[in-house]
Amino acid sequence: MKRVFALGLMLMVVMSLNALAQEQVLHWNLGSNPTTIDPSYATAASSQQIDHALFLGLTDIDDETHKVVSRLAISWEVSDDGITWTFHMRRDAMWSDGTPVTAHDLVFAIERTLDSEGGSPLAQTLYILRGAEAYNNGRGRARDAGVRAIDNHTVRFTLSEPNDCFPALVSDPVFYPQPRSIVEDYGIDWTMPEHIVTDGPYVLGQWVSDRIVLYKSVTYYDLDEVNIDEVLCYMIADSQKALSMYEEGKIDVISISKEDIESIKTHRLLGNELHVSSSRNRVIDSACLPALSYPPAQLTKPYIVRTYAPLGREKWEDWDLLPH
Repeated sequence: MKRVFALGLMLMVVMSLNALAQEQVLHWNLGSNPTTIDPSYATAASSQQIDHALFLGLTDIDDETHKVVSRLAISWEVSDDGITWTFHMRRDAMWSDGTPVTAHDLVFAIERTLDSEGGSPLAQTLYILRGAEAYNNGRGRARDAGVRAIDNHTVRFTLSEPNDCFPALVSDPVFYPQPRSIVEDYGIDWTMPEHIVTDGPYVLGQWVSDRIVLYKSVTYYDLDEVNIDEVLCYMIADSQKALSMYEEGKIDVISISKEDIESIKTHRLLGNELHVSSSRNRVIDSACLPALSYPPAQLTKPYIVRTYAPLGREKWEDWDLLPH
């Protein structure tokens, strides 16, 4: 009996070691330390990149086709006058603490961003909503700010004027839902690793001075499509240092400045690993794309699988690591 137990224990250990060996870990240089990952205040490119990994919006922009695709919203419709947009949300989306994501979380997030006491630099982005500017300037009420939860999984927006681009605009982090109970409990500290809950493909595991660690979320609705188990984000602003670490195999993905693109193109090895963003052949009009700051080019190790597009937002389900 003891021998059977010992064999069973050995088998469990071997299986655990194999699982660890197969873990997919991506080493990625953000280039700078995000000032915040709070979607109500995230203006820097590095902040928004992390938000795209941690949170989920109603829609997203496909990296390859640039078309609007469903995320939290499974469908939407607009009124004949182009003013009222109604989004129907998926019922299987959950926060990382196991609670459901609802339309009320989205309404809370928008009202929080517009609250003048919060001083959000992104408030004006929401002025597309009827009554949003008045509320932000203290002349109106939150309930009149052009967003309403019809029920737990239906949210309705009323615009100040028709805008055919609205499904693309709500892909921006400023339109992401936020977990009301967590935000109210912890205030400005709600995004700290020990407090934050997220609804995207990743959770925040660690945030220290020089590194952010993201772990694959076990509550994400599309969990099986997320291939990377762990993302180590470095904040190396020195481009030469980042390039050296890349060449040494310590980092898998780095951004390249415009000044270095031409020299890298002629490099015997790095030239084949350079991916330059292009704004041509967009399927949707550029006027419909949220204003994003993104790197013009990236170096990516050949064992990294992903799409390369000019939007600067990583569609995390498209990332994978091949054996190397």
